[in-house]
Amino acid sequence: MYFDSMYPDVLGAITNGTRISIDDLQCAVGVFPETTYINQSCELIVILQSMVDENMQVKVAIQLPTEDKKGNPVVIDTPKKMVSLGLRPGEVGVLRMPMVPHPPTQPGKQLPVRVAVRYRTAKPGRAVRPPAGGAPPSTLDMSSFKVQSLKEVTFSAHTWNQSTDIITTYFDIAPKRMPNIPQDLKPQYETLWTHDAMRVERQLMLNKLQDAHRVAAGLTRSRVYEPFVHAVDERFANRGLPLHPGEVHAIAKIMTYTLDEGLELEPGFRVEDSLWFKTLCQVLAHDESVEDWPRSELAVKYLFESTLFDAIILGFAVIEPKVREDLGTRDERFSFANRVLTWFVGKGEADLSYVYLPLVMAGVVVNQIVSSRDDNPWIMLEELHEAVRGRARLFTGEASVIFDMTSALLREGEESLKRARIPKY
Repeated sequence: MYFDSMYPDVLGAITNGTRISIDDLQCAVGVFPETTYINQSCELIVILQSMVDENMQVKVAIQLPTEDKKGNPVVIDTPKKMVSLGLRPGEVGVLRMPMVPHPPTQPGKQLPVRVAVRYRTAKPGRAVRPPAGGAPPSTLDMSSFKVQSLKEVTFSAHTWNQSTDIITTYFDIAPKRMPNIPQDLKPQYETLWTHDAMRVERQLMLNKLQDAHRVAAGLTRSRVYEPFVHAVDERFANRGLPLHPGEVHAIAKIMTYTLDEGLELEPGFRVEDSLWFKTLCQVLAHDESVEDWPRSELAVKYLFESTLFDAIILGFAVIEPKVREDLGTRDERFSFANRVLTWFVGKGEADLSYVYLPLVMAGVVVNQIVSSRDDNPWIMLEELHEAVRGRARLFTGEASVIFDMTSALLREGEESLKRARIPKY
C-alpha cells in the first residue's frame, strides 16, 4: 500500500513554529548565545527549509551594525557577508555564521543583525510541505545533542521595512572583555533532513495507520468543538484579522465537522486522503505518547492547520449544491486553500474572503449538524447576521458576491431551523 504524505516540518519542530515564508522557502534566524562579550564569538543561526521538490540555490547575506544606539562605533568580525548554498529537493539545513565583536565596540543591548535570504529554482517545483508546517520529523540527519542545542536558540520572525525576505534578529554585548585570541572564522552548513529520509518516514507512518484510526475515532465534536472555538478566535486575531463571535463559531463548526464525520458523510472524500489524518500518522510516528494525549489538546496543537486546510476543501463541497456561483475546479480550490494557509503563517495581507469563502458559509450549512445540547444553533445565525451587517461596507466589487451568498445561506439556515421546530430560546 502506498501512503502519499507531505514532508515533515523540521524547521517548526526546532523553532516551535517560528518561521518566515518566502514562497518556496521557509527560514528562521537567531543568534546563540544571545549575549556575548568583546572578543568572544557568537553565532548567527539560519535554518532553511525547502518547500518544493526542485533543487534550489540560496543566497544568505548579512548586514551587521556599524554603530550602536548612542552613535558609538561597532566593529564585528565575520568570515563572509554573503554565503551561497545549494539545497536539494525538500532539504532542510542550518547555516552557522560566527560573529566576534572587537574594540572599540561598547557593551550594549539589542544590536540588530539583518539577514537577507533569496533563492531561485531552475523551474517551478511541486509543493512537498504544507505552508503552515505540518507534522514533526521522525528521523533527522543530525545528532539529538545538536538538535537540542538548536532548540535552545531564540528564533526571530521580525521582517525589516515590510520586506518578506529580510529578517532582523538581535543580540547583546555584556560589559566584559575576553582575551583577543585569533580565531579561524568559517561559515558552516549542516544538513538536518533530506528527501532520502522520506522512505523511512512513510514506512513509520504506515506502521501507525491502525493507531491513527483509533485516535481519530476519539476526535468527536464533544471533544474538539470548544477547543477549536478558542483556537480560531486567538489565531485569526494573532494574524491581524479579529473575528466576530458568529464567524468564530462557524469556522469552528466546519473544522469540527471535518474531524468528526464530514469526510465520511460527504461524497468524494476519504479520511485517509485528508491532510489532517496524514499529519496524525506522522505525529504518532514521531512520538507514540501523543496517543495518550487529551484529544482536544492533540487537535489544537498538531492538527489545527491541516484541519483548516481540509475544512476549506470540504467546505467548498458542502456549499456547492446550495449556491449558484462557480466555485472553481479542484486544483483552484487547493490553490486557494494553500493561499489561506500561507497567509496564516505570516505571508501576505488579510483578506475577508479567507474567513467567509467557504469557511463561514460551510459553518452555516453544518450549523445544525454540529450543534450540541448546550449550543443553540439560532444564536450563531443571529451573531452572523450582526457580523455580516458590520462587514457589509467591506464587501465591495467582486467580494459582494460573497456577501450575497452568505446572506442567502443565512436565510436558508433560518428556514431549516424553523422546519426542524428548533426553538430560538
